[in-house]
Amino acid sequence: MRDAGGIGRPGPVRRPRAVDVAARAGVSVATVSFVVNGKAEGRVSPATRLRVLDAIAALGYVTDASARALATGRRRQVALLAHDMTNPFTAQVAAGAATGIAEATDGTGHLLLLLAAGLDEPDVEPVGAATVDGVLINYPGTLPAGRPDLPVVHLDDPAAGGHQVSLDVAVGARELARHLADLGHRHVVHLDSNRPWSTFAERRAAFADEFARLVPGAVVTDDRCDIDLAAARDHAAQRAEGWRRSGATAVVAATDVQALGVLAGLHGAGVAVPGQLSVAGFDDIPFAEVSAPPLTTVALPARELGHRGAVLLAQVIEDPAAPPGEPVVLPAHLVVRGSTGPATDLIR
Repeated sequence: MRDAGGIGRPGPVRRPRAVDVAARAGVSVATVSFVVNGKAEGRVSPATRLRVLDAIAALGYVTDASARALATGRRRQVALLAHDMTNPFTAQVAAGAATGIAEATDGTGHLLLLLAAGLDEPDVEPVGAATVDGVLINYPGTLPAGRPDLPVVHLDDPAAGGHQVSLDVAVGARELARHLADLGHRHVVHLDSNRPWSTFAERRAAFADEFARLVPGAVVTDDRCDIDLAAARDHAAQRAEGWRRSGATAVVAATDVQALGVLAGLHGAGVAVPGQLSVAGFDDIPFAEVSAPPLTTVALPARELGHRGAVLLAQVIEDPAAPPGEPVVLPAHLVVRGSTGPATDLIR
């Protein structure tokens, strides 16, 4: 049948199927399935796998995620429970997790972000609705009671137990304590997070213990504010005079976001850094290197945290009955920049 212009209407284009890929690559449909579903290891030789991948690229073959989920019982989708994607550290964790999932699934997996605002718990309904195969938790929350068997990997939460990837924050905190002690500081304000997470408690305890060991009569004054630039800026502006009158010569923040806010607040209050107060943080987010002055901080490998967690989660999904092994602990180290200097004379 022809239209008014005499041009034949093209019929619907048939999507390439697994059988087409198999024919082009000279393999069985089962071999194509192994490659597509990330099960080629030990079953398909590297050369054959490359031949199948070349055929997939040449034909533009796209797997049907719904059919694959019905066949395998898996959706190749995992969730990351996190607190706040506006935090650059969390964004780096998510980026690392996305690459880890792609690596573990030969590019067929996806990362679902489940976020919380403020101090509310994240929305875990998609997890309870069985839309994911596993969960990365970068937040001290809980999963729905209906999914007790769901594979889980905890990130940066040493108190959680189970499968986890953690950061050696204690080592970094002790390095920071030694750095400030060597500069002659004797009284430090520790600006903690108002989130009761084990990683922050570990940072504070390791720093305070090491500082007290090194400095006779050392004083660590506790303070806290939200992990938010504006909140930390306003907090520092209001507390700057009181901090200095108390004898403090340095402020150590639990996160770089807080430390950068402190720098802004002290600048607004006319307090020189590090001339009158030294400032340091934890994380080494990208902005730490370009702040004014550049921020001394404990570098924590956020991207690797997400990546290693995602790879571990893929392993747990493959063998959910396997008991947790030794926790993966990633190293931390101090990066000294211009925001810390020798302790100065106190206000009289």
